Amino acid sequence: MKKIAIIVFIFAAFLNAKANNCPKHIDGDSLKTAPVYFYYKQFYKKHDFEKAYPYWRTLYDKAPGLSSIIFYEGEEILKEKIEKTTDATLKAKYTDTLLEMYDKWIVCHGNEDFVLGTKKAQAIITYKNDVPAAKQALEKSIQISSRYPLAIRTYFNLLNYEYGAGQITEDALTKKYNELVAILDKNIAKNDSYKSSYEDAKKSIDEIYIQNFANKEDPSDCAKLMEIYMKKYNEKPNDLATVENVYNKTKGCADSAFNVTLLQKLNQLNPNYSYAIRLANIYMKSNKEAEAYTLYENAIKNEKDSSKIAGLYLLLANMKTDKNDFETARTLARTALQYEPNNARAYLLIGYLYASSGKLCGPGVGFQSQIVLWPAFDNFRKAVEYGDDDVKKEASNLLATYKQYLPTITEVNAKKLKVGAPYTIKCWINEETTVQVK
Repeated sequence: MKKIAIIVFIFAAFLNAKANNCPKHIDGDSLKTAPVYFYYKQFYKKHDFEKAYPYWRTLYDKAPGLSSIIFYEGEEILKEKIEKTTDATLKAKYTDTLLEMYDKWIVCHGNEDFVLGTKKAQAIITYKNDVPAAKQALEKSIQISSRYPLAIRTYFNLLNYEYGAGQITEDALTKKYNELVAILDKNIAKNDSYKSSYEDAKKSIDEIYIQNFANKEDPSDCAKLMEIYMKKYNEKPNDLATVENVYNKTKGCADSAFNVTLLQKLNQLNPNYSYAIRLANIYMKSNKEAEAYTLYENAIKNEKDSSKIAGLYLLLANMKTDKNDFETARTLARTALQYEPNNARAYLLIGYLYASSGKLCGPGVGFQSQIVLWPAFDNFRKAVEYGDDDVKKEASNLLATYKQYLPTITEVNAKKLKVGAPYTIKCWINEETTVQVK
């Protein structure tokens, strides 16, 4: 009996303290409260918050226990005052009052999980941009009941923000994600009238998580990723930022047709070197050389970087080489050298074109077919001079391989030529070089 009496005493003391902090009437007098409330409601209904504010403030200060409506409507009034005032000091004052109001709301009317998770945390983010404080409010709300999907969604959004800022690890985010999904699944399983709200919240955090951490080797992850980004693409198929985002996020999951569609759209919206190269490479693999060639040409028109322009011309030159159009290939390679004079691969290609011209400029064997190697060697040597290790090795190997096909000193003397003397190669090459022997 003594124990029960103590509990009753403590509970009574709590109620008394609450009553003291949250009186229902001004000075305990309903007659004083009624006119204040009347005028407050008249102005509030007209959305005249300036005139309603002093009456609201009196009720909030002196009769906060009257009704939770005082807090619901007070939130609206204070937010408008925060947004409309240009005075920084007043704005800060109203913001502080708003955040204090949520605490008083809880003291006077309970619903701590609701107020913290759907009211206070949102206001902290909006008006204070204080992520740690907002997280603390949301964590407490979820710990109390996890009844509010908005609290769960907002909490995960803040975790994702912290991950993006490098403040938490992937493991920490993944752990929280799994915990929150378990909470939502539990609420979804109840199959009550709030089921769709929980499902929407789960879809929202699923999307954020999948976008960051999808395992593109997992078909189920890819399916989710494609569903998310196909929707984004279909909503804004001509928005460059959207298409870039969809392309970057779905690489590795997207089928080849969709991948090509995205690259085509990107190259259409923002023609440049990168998109043209990627798309043209796809076309080349599909034996669509004409389409690839056009892409490279269009990319040149929009490119400002001289090194990239040189690279594009060299790609065109290689394509013409594959078609045995040696003269056009050389013209393109020389154009590449105009933009990048030390481009070793351009010299290597020109050297290859000359070395491959024995049957074009002669019978294929004999002196006339051998001398095409003289300008070829000039270009191979430049490739060695300007190239990186790979190009140097390739050019050196070509010099060593073709050296055996050079004319001998006897053959040169028979033509009344001197080693090192200038000599112009005719045929399509039409270039001055020097006499060279094995």
